[in-house]
Amino acid sequence: MTSSLTPSPSPTPWFRTIRPVDAVLYALIVLGCGLRIYNVIAHNPIDHLWSDPLRHWAHAKEPLTPSPMALFDQPVFQIWLSIVEKYTMGLGPLIAVYAAVLSIVTPWCWYRFLRETLSSKTLALAGWSALALLPTWIGIYSYFMTETLFLPALGLSLWMTMRAKRRQTLQSFMTMVACWTFCGLTRGIGIPLAAVAALWVWLGHPQKLRTTLWSVVLIVAVLAPVSVRNYYYVKLWEPQGNGWLNKIYAESGAREIQIHLTRDGAVWLYGFGSPSIDSRPLAPFSDWTSKRAGLVEVQVDFNNGQKDWKTAYEKTAKHGLERWRLHLENIVFLFFGNSWPDNNPNYTIGAAANLSRWIWAPLLLLTACVLFRRFRENLREPLLPLLIAVWLFFQAWMLLVPNEGRYRKPFEGMLVAEVLLLVDLRLRRNPRFTVVPPNHPPEAEPPSIATSPEMPV
Repeated sequence: MTSSLTPSPSPTPWFRTIRPVDAVLYALIVLGCGLRIYNVIAHNPIDHLWSDPLRHWAHAKEPLTPSPMALFDQPVFQIWLSIVEKYTMGLGPLIAVYAAVLSIVTPWCWYRFLRETLSSKTLALAGWSALALLPTWIGIYSYFMTETLFLPALGLSLWMTMRAKRRQTLQSFMTMVACWTFCGLTRGIGIPLAAVAALWVWLGHPQKLRTTLWSVVLIVAVLAPVSVRNYYYVKLWEPQGNGWLNKIYAESGAREIQIHLTRDGAVWLYGFGSPSIDSRPLAPFSDWTSKRAGLVEVQVDFNNGQKDWKTAYEKTAKHGLERWRLHLENIVFLFFGNSWPDNNPNYTIGAAANLSRWIWAPLLLLTACVLFRRFRENLREPLLPLLIAVWLFFQAWMLLVPNEGRYRKPFEGMLVAEVLLLVDLRLRRNPRFTVVPPNHPPEAEPPSIATSPEMPV
């Protein structure tokens, strides 16, 4: 008795399974990573120590010095940069490695968020490639600025938000809360975004009581020590830093602010102005610039707590038409201002970033028109529209700080994601294509357009 064995077919090489459009997108991602590495080698953060980057680096080198400005800033970036400083000892090559890794990780975190949100892996790759090549998200990593940590933290928080929405477990919810807490203590604008995202997940969560209790425990455990520290030194129960300083400056209509601080005989004097004030955000089409004028002086005795800050605010805040003018100025500088300090026109990336500022306002208007055209259908995925609306209210409209172009960076990422989401929703409505909805693992592999059969983890 004889038998014959049929040889099994050899496995298909992995590179032959990649669709041509995906291969192009992967190539663009690699190009973006290469640009990011080159940028921090050519323009190392340690070589750009002046103004805010110098202040952040000085605070990182002296983490135990309770200077008022160190206590006024959000705590996470200072702690993070202190670890970087101690680990690298300020050596240029090591700083370049740190900045390159953080720069590359940033668009990847946003890609993971897009994989949780979109049906189409190709669209998610398109988002990764766009953000990897975005000039304003490349040049900033040549400076020790809070945005370098806030951008990946925001992407990570959004990823964990969609993951918590899909899994609906206590562990995934608490991971989300931890990420948003980190994000909010890096930049204050992360706090209202965190509230909206967490509430959206919590409303559909099966364990509302447990998630609430454990979230309170985690947040109190993180915020209480920082609050006690700040109260001990500057008599403010504000773990996220001192919001009074920027608020007084923003609403005073002054070009510069000078603060005189005292505590038990010790005296500090600080003065600064926004880099937006002398810029021309509408150039070359217009020479318009800010109408802010004068100097606002603030006298504060730390032993009086919030009293002196509140008094200074009430004395200097503008009202009526003057206040409306400040609102409009803030909007113009936010959407059309150059992204300082990464706006050096002598750097290729800086020059490209300056040109890219023109696309965001028209893209926002176009996206809003598409969104409202099929309002109910498009709001099946409401998170991004809600976050963008909250960001517009707090960052663009509220006079929390004199706006600068760099504050636009998180909006750029969210708007790119929203554009891709609208395209994805359009594909899902198209009867010619079978698209696997996100957050639901497919039982089989149906024919699809630009989709991936596996669920993101």
